[in-house]
Amino acid sequence: MAIKLAEAALPRISDAVGKPAYERSVLTPGIVHIGVGNFHRAHRAMYLDKLFAMGLDHDWVTTRRSR
Repeated sequence: MAIKLAEAALPRISDAVGKPAYERSVLTPGIVHIGVGNFHRAHRAMYLDKLFAMGLDHDWVTTRRSR
């Protein structure tokens, strides 16, 4: 059975799957992404997730703004 990707679903996801190791509610936007660029955002997300897990740079969350 597929689980919808959402914050509320995190507790139902297996511990074998990587999940955020930090409190996501304390993050604040610091990067604005305008337009397309899913490949770039996906890679940047990996590096930011690692920083957040180390307790660093919680003010560099990416928000997407569309027209």
